[in-house]
Formats: sequence, structure tokens, C-alpha cells
Amino acid sequence: MKYIVVVLTAITLCSCFGNKTQPFSGRGATGEAFAPIDIKAPKFFWFLRPWKEGKLATIDGWGRYAEISFIGANKIKINPLVNFPRAQMDRRFLTWPEAGLIASTTGKMHHLAAVDDKKTKSHVPLLSWVDTELPPVLLKDGLVGYPYFAKGDDDNSKKLFVYNYKEDKMVYESPDGFTSTLEIAMNDRYALYNQYSFAGRKRVEKAIFYNWQDGEIIENDLTKELDRTGVLLNFHPCRNIHIARRYLFGYSDLFMQYVKISWDEEYSDVKAVPLSYLVPKGKGLNDFVLSSDGAWGTTYVEGYEGLRGEDLYKRAFFHMDGRYPNGISMPVITDDYEDHWFDYSAFVQHPVHGMCHAQEWRKEGKQYLRLYKMDDVLAEINRQLLEGNGTVE
Repeated sequence: MKYIVVVLTAITLCSCFGNKTQPFSGRGATGEAFAPIDIKAPKFFWFLRPWKEGKLATIDGWGRYAEISFIGANKIKINPLVNFPRAQMDRRFLTWPEAGLIASTTGKMHHLAAVDDKKTKSHVPLLSWVDTELPPVLLKDGLVGYPYFAKGDDDNSKKLFVYNYKEDKMVYESPDGFTSTLEIAMNDRYALYNQYSFAGRKRVEKAIFYNWQDGEIIENDLTKELDRTGVLLNFHPCRNIHIARRYLFGYSDLFMQYVKISWDEEYSDVKAVPLSYLVPKGKGLNDFVLSSDGAWGTTYVEGYEGLRGEDLYKRAFFHMDGRYPNGISMPVITDDYEDHWFDYSAFVQHPVHGMCHAQEWRKEGKQYLRLYKMDDVLAEINRQLLEGNGTVE
């Protein structure tokens, strides 16, 4: 297994102010060979999400929420966390380790396990065939929001239900005429929502901060920049946004590529940076998976083609640090091709190998947990920097 480092050889640093972007030119350079660690799975698992320190959350072969823990350097064990939900689930599996909370869906049924509180719940907040359920959102400890949107192209109606899982009761239902979809909680008071309206026959979307308890709506420099750049709001825990580090990733309709947006404590000093300079010409980025501390990110690089014309992808790793232009390193791209882009991987602090990225891997008909060591990735980045092939601010 080898990594490819995309080396940034710009004459000037990439700076972005408003619409003005001065990109790096890029060329590919082969890094030293080093292999990921493939650990044979002792039993079946499906999906990976962050969990408690040094562990991963998954779904076992009985449809139960389970955890993966590590034994030494090269072994794992998979144990159920709860005997729940024991159901065939859709491709929606979310965790909030800080709250000990896991969620998934089966059709219109939402499953929720508060592992630390020893509480489980399967319910349908809204039984409707004209409304589509969106992923649940942890608003604050004890409260989960369930957003819905109407399917019709000419219908802006949305729904929001707030459930108190500690007390097992629904505490809020949005009123008629509600037109916003809950995306992610930004702080103790406000969550980010997408508000919909019509300008003539054209549907208009606007990012807002909203408090469901008192109906207060505010706009700030961050919401205005999200609107200006037309960034698709697609945020989940450790997916595309790190609230504590104050940055996010998303596809921008304005730039027609992925961008990185950062802000300060007051949601001001907002900067949007197009990221095409990070990958070879003709290639593109996808949604980002982030480590819990926000120091590492990974995504699939698209634009590769197989022998039969099928779309293929390669995984790229990034170090998020202020020493790099725009706070993001050049990517380290793996050699292996993958034939899917929907990413159910996660970062984990391994007891022996340190920070690692974990993903399911199959070879010769067997299932493995594949680990990439971030120490190896950082060493490759530093090697290129020492050789003068990268740029540090």
C-alpha cells in the first residue's frame, strides 16, 4: 500500500477574501510505501461511528447497537451495548458519544438508545406518506429533534418534533406554517436551520439560527455566507462540521466545488475557501468525515474510472492545523480504489497506534476493520514539507 501526496507548489499562498481565490497548482508525488492495518473481524459488523474514548459504535449481526474495542495492536472484539433495536435498519446510523446516544431508522420508525441512561425507544413521531423524515438532531442533553419535510415541489411545509428521551415524552410540535428544517445544534440556544420560501415559482433557501423554544430567528455573518456561497447544508456529528473548531465543509453552488468555511466566536470574520487546489485537475472532493477533536479529516476523491467505465474513488486524509494555508494540509491519497462514495467510517484513538481512521474492508470474501495510522499520514506530510514540496504559513 502506498500513499500519494498531492504536493502544493504555489508561487503564492492561497488566500480567499469574498469571491477572490488564488489557488495552488498541484502535482502528484509518490510517497514512501507503508501499509494500513487490516484486522480480521471476529463477527459481522455494519457501519462505523465514533463512540467512547478508544472505541467505535457499530451494528452487529443481530441488528443491535454494539461497540468495537481493541485488544493489543491487532485484535478487536465486538460486544452489544444494548439488546436493541434488533431490526433491519436503513442507511442512517448516528452517534453522540458525549451523551451516550445512538440513533437509527427503519422506514418511518426512529430507534433511539440512551446507553448511559439505560433507555431505549422505537417510535414514529409523524406517520405521514407525504412527509419525509430527516436525520434526528441532538439539541442538548435529553432533547432530540425530529425534522420532516413535505415531498411536493410546490409545498414548503416542514415539521419539527422535539422528544425528551430522559422523560420519554414529546415536548414540542411545530405549528402549522412552519417552513424550516433542523440541521444541527450550534450552541445551547440556537440550531442551524434551512428556511424555505418561494420567490414567484422559484424555491428559495436561507440559512438561519433558530430557537424552537421561543421562535427567535437571527441571521449573522455565517448564515449570510452560507447563503451567498449556496453551500448545501448536510451536517451530522463528525460529518462536514466541527463546531468547537469553528469550520465546516460543503458543496457550493456558487463555486461549483467543495469549500471550507471558517468563523470566529461571534460567527463573524467568515472566510470561504474553494478547495479544488487540493486535488489534481479533473478530480473532486466529497463529504468530510472528521475526528472528534477536529484535527483530522478524510473524504473520497472522485474522478477515477475503472476498466469498464465505472466510477471509482480514492480516500484522502487531511491534517487540520493553523500552520497550513487555510488551516488544511495537502492531502495524502491512498492507492486503493473504492467503488462507493457513501462513507460510514470514523476516527478512533487506538490504545497502541494512536489516532487512526477506521473503515470496513473486504478481501477474499472476509470482513476486516482497516486502520490508517494518522502518525504515518503526518510523517508523510512533514517529509514533503521538509523536502520543500509543500507550503507552511
